[in-house]
Amino acid sequence: MSRENGEGLVPLRALANPLRIRIVSLLTGASMSATEVAEELGIAHASASYHLRQLAKAGFLQQADGAPQSGKGRPRRRYRYDPSSAARLDRSDGRQLLHQAVSTDLARRLAQTRHQRLAMDAEVWLDRSVWEEIVDLIDQAVALLHDKASPPHTGDAVKVSMTATLLELDDQR
Repeated sequence: MSRENGEGLVPLRALANPLRIRIVSLLTGASMSATEVAEELGIAHASASYHLRQLAKAGFLQQADGAPQSGKGRPRRRYRYDPSSAARLDRSDGRQLLHQAVSTDLARRLAQTRHQRLAMDAEVWLDRSVWEEIVDLIDQAVALLHDKASPPHTGDAVKVSMTATLLELDDQR
């Protein structure tokens, strides 16, 4: 299902690339131009521009007002993460591709880890009400992370990573 079909759904497949995951993460804290994204991620400007356009077309990014440039020409096109895209994800297509891309990016983040603050893994049985409470708490933590994210390299900001995947498993007895 595509965004253009009137349903307003965001295609999950559009994120099935570790670089695009990094771009969306980066634009959570600040609106940026292709030049700024390219500099921050160490990629070619053309590559940053292409991926920004694709993410915007898919509905993950929205265009922000461009900052005026000195000299002639039009203002730089700036993009920012659209937090409403999370609620509009089309989960029917591309889930496996996304999981592979997230796993690849998680390996990159783990290799860059300076200090691990928390790690947790569990495969347990929970009462449905407890499970729903946990899901709500993690949802609140994710919202706080996105709301408080700041632009790169500002003030006393620390570069951090948070990965949260809550899975309800099949009972395979």
